[in-house]
Amino acid sequence: MSWIREAETREAFNVTRVMSINPRAMNAVAHMGRAIDKGASALTRTQEEAIAAVVSVINRCRY
Repeated sequence: MSWIREAETREAFNVTRVMSINPRAMNAVAHMGRAIDKGASALTRTQEEAIAAVVSVINRCRY
């Protein structure tokens, strides 16, 4: 939970939940994330996930 006021919702990841008091913004960011994450790519899904995992470790990001 963040220190920012949030709406009660379990439909979003914590990183986007901080925008829950502005549903249009939260939905736009979630839609953009899905488009980037699930969009067309020359890489396989496994390769994309492996790259994402390495970048997260390097950035010390738990997402």
